[in-house]
Amino acid sequence: MTINVRFYGAIKKAMPRDHQGTHKVHARTYQEVLSYCQQHYDLRSHLATKAIDVRIGDDLTTSRYLTADQVARWSIPNGATVHVVPNANGAITGAILVTALVSAAIAIGVTILANLLFPMDAEKGDTRKSAQYQSGLQTSKEGVPVPYCAGDRVFCGGNVIEGDYDYTNSGGANVYAAGFGGIDFDSSGEIVKSILKQGGSAGGIPTDASQVQEGITSFKGGGGKTISNTTYSDATIRFAMVYGSGETGGIVGSNGVEKSKNILINEVPLVDRGTGQPNYHGISWEERFGVEGQSALKLTPDTGAPFSVDIELKQRSGAGGGQFYSTQTVTGADVDRVKLDFRIDQLVKTDSKGNQSRTSVTFGADVKRMSASAWTPAGSWSVNEKSTSSFNRMFVIAAPAKTAGNDADPWMFRVYRTTPDSSDDKLANGTTFKGWVEIKSKDYRYDGTEVEGAIPVALFAAALDGSQFDVAQKPEVALIVQGQKVRVPDNYDPVSRSYAGSWSGAWKYAVTANPVWHWLEIATSTEVGCGFPLTFFDKFDLYQTAKRCDQNIHGRFRYTVNKQFADETDGWQFLCDLAQTFRSIPYFNGTQIVLAQDRPGAPDHFINNSAVEEGKFTYTSTPGDQQFNEVIVQWDNPDDYYRVNNERYQDVDSIQRNRKHHLSNNGIVSKTVYKHGCTNRQEAYDYARALVFDAQNQTNAVTFVTSINACGYAPGQRILIDDWNLSGKEITGRLVSVRANAITVDKPITYKANTSYDALLITDNHLVRRPLVQVNSTSVTATFGCDTSGIAADTPVSIVENTPTAAQPLEYKISDIQEQETGKFQVTALRYIEGKHEWLDNGTPVQFVPWSQVNLVTPKPTGMTFSAYSYVDELAGTKRGIDVRWDAIAADLTGYGTGLALAGYTLEVQRPGSSKWEQVYKGADNFTTIRDAEPGLYGFSLRSLNSLGRSSAAEVVMWTYANDGSAGLQPPSITGFK
Repeated sequence: MTINVRFYGAIKKAMPRDHQGTHKVHARTYQEVLSYCQQHYDLRSHLATKAIDVRIGDDLTTSRYLTADQVARWSIPNGATVHVVPNANGAITGAILVTALVSAAIAIGVTILANLLFPMDAEKGDTRKSAQYQSGLQTSKEGVPVPYCAGDRVFCGGNVIEGDYDYTNSGGANVYAAGFGGIDFDSSGEIVKSILKQGGSAGGIPTDASQVQEGITSFKGGGGKTISNTTYSDATIRFAMVYGSGETGGIVGSNGVEKSKNILINEVPLVDRGTGQPNYHGISWEERFGVEGQSALKLTPDTGAPFSVDIELKQRSGAGGGQFYSTQTVTGADVDRVKLDFRIDQLVKTDSKGNQSRTSVTFGADVKRMSASAWTPAGSWSVNEKSTSSFNRMFVIAAPAKTAGNDADPWMFRVYRTTPDSSDDKLANGTTFKGWVEIKSKDYRYDGTEVEGAIPVALFAAALDGSQFDVAQKPEVALIVQGQKVRVPDNYDPVSRSYAGSWSGAWKYAVTANPVWHWLEIATSTEVGCGFPLTFFDKFDLYQTAKRCDQNIHGRFRYTVNKQFADETDGWQFLCDLAQTFRSIPYFNGTQIVLAQDRPGAPDHFINNSAVEEGKFTYTSTPGDQQFNEVIVQWDNPDDYYRVNNERYQDVDSIQRNRKHHLSNNGIVSKTVYKHGCTNRQEAYDYARALVFDAQNQTNAVTFVTSINACGYAPGQRILIDDWNLSGKEITGRLVSVRANAITVDKPITYKANTSYDALLITDNHLVRRPLVQVNSTSVTATFGCDTSGIAADTPVSIVENTPTAAQPLEYKISDIQEQETGKFQVTALRYIEGKHEWLDNGTPVQFVPWSQVNLVTPKPTGMTFSAYSYVDELAGTKRGIDVRWDAIAADLTGYGTGLALAGYTLEVQRPGSSKWEQVYKGADNFTTIRDAEPGLYGFSLRSLNSLGRSSAAEVVMWTYANDGSAGLQPPSITGFK
């Protein structure tokens, strides 16, 4: 739907000159209109802080005024005109709209991925190729999920839905005369489409379907006459496979020859990419792109499903037994005919003088419906040849007449041999029943129209001359395709990955490697995805996320996806996993699903002690085993047949620090992750750098409880926290009064002469930074000059000195919001380092700003002593332990140059023969015991903790516990004897 949006006054002037007219916007809510404005930063900033009126009507004079609640919750009729007018006394700001929406969401509860931007651990030893098939790239199983291809150059396999094979024979009739020569049915670019809802085949193409028997020249000698073989078998394998759901861009290439370079059999392209010469001969192929109305495949004129068995076929069932039959049941009543496959191991008769001659063997088959009592002969066939090697023959039988009144009655067949079994080595005529192919006389288009509820799927079909392949292995077929066409902005060029002007909100469909638009497709698709309504998503916000993915960085696009997703997985977990590949986390805010991306931007909020419960912020640190200094990113390498390769990044400084403290694993704390759809080594490397930076530098989390302030918060937003207890600054909590061009705070502070200061305030639940008027002489004051427009009394405020050494508020990123009770929320946020994006992109050193004037150094504990002791366990008897003590540190740390208090100690132990450090004590006492001690060399690492949770340097001591009786151990008590 399309609406008209008009801006007036200062808002209009904030727009680019060529965008100051009426805007045609594809939107249905006022929130989407505000998101549309995000494309123009000046306008977004204006709407975030300035009051406006929103009106609806054909023209401004006759338009209707809307309240803030109506603007936040109403839908806009198609074709309506919305007027956005600046009004100093207006009741609406952009921040109010956001607050109104999120406030409703918080009441429901915010859900967010706990692991944030860190992907799950990669499967160890998993070197599967990108297509995720473990046993070759083609499968033939029912119930396999239809693959989804995301990207513009996707390596993929497929699920076989039709399969057939025929033997061409010298000296016998051919069931199917294969035509070779590399016919390219779709080189003109016919666009077609298809569906598989229920699989359709079981078993697989027989692994021995390629057999070549060479004739042997006649010669005399050795007492007999040997004649040439009179027959051989060669196989043509035909199959059709599904490689993607919905319309795709087809195999990469502009014509048949170029496409053949991206069809690979056993890792080799049909046509060499360098020389342009064919690597194979006798191969025909065709494709269907996956559109409704596509034609049926020509290489598989009927629908065939092969089944493999390996049954020795004898005339008699054991010595003196009756006729032996191999009985099989077809899979459906609608199978029209069955093609039988017999292998003759050898066929030769030798007389007493060693002379060879032809001989024959005869087969037969009967059929019947399941409900019938009697069998009906279906055919009898004789083979009269000479061959000292195995060869195959195929024969076709028709289905018996259907049962009257029961069209669903399946049918059966049985095969047998009528030639007597050989009783000596002079007659070789052993036979084996190798399987059959069920054939339905119907051509399926797989275009989504033939089965109710089905979806179109993309197909690839081929006929292969089996003589070119190893008899013991099925040919492995892989394609490089342009993936599924998805919704993209209509101003987007998916090839150059560029955007023309502003986006109105209208869509088009195209192939793209931008992961955001595939994320949206999977989230909204009812066929292959989660099926969320499109109205659950703010498309203009997704647009900003997608544009960041398309930025060119380090010679490649920032984030891409080229992946065939073939594994069945939980939908929401999949959205989380895919979002992590472009540094985003999805969450549900009660009304919408939002993608919060880690990208540059200004802080959204501000808070200080005056706005939190008990004025207290609680800090925690990431455990040491999660402060990774090495990340290995697994990615799909196109130069290695898309096998999983590893790309490593290490923080060398962190590793060296750990080594100095004798940490395990030579100081390396490692994590291995898999980046879905990554086919670029530089992208994998940069991804590893980002993960290591976060793990090393964004290690602290803060939790606080607040009230109405949290109504405007959302996961992924950034917040400045000015904690007096942490910074040690002079306290300013709230505004006492506001008058024209001046504010008064609740506590006076020292205001330095000729020094720049800012006031950090909250207006409409949004951070506002107002420069303060500088003074010529230092004074202690609570009143400061500044622009006071939009500022209200009783607002939290912090006065921040803008000098290189002054303590600054710390920046965090909100990760979780939980409603504890009505109007009270617990907020958790993770440390965020401004400047990391410049370091990641350009190598610009991060400037870590000072954040405290308090001496945070905590004294290192000393004087560790150890003594062995024993104790009696009721079940295990006498056990050994170690008593550890150290010198106590005074609770008041002022003597160490800090105003903080001692919170306690933490002790870690490395046991004999182990490289792992385990925490055995955390508390206020200066002693502890270690039970279940075994003799050997122990490592002890002791630290003190201050009231902010920060630890001292470690006191590391190595101590050997010798089991020589010197520890004063008690002898074991023996009970149970009389």
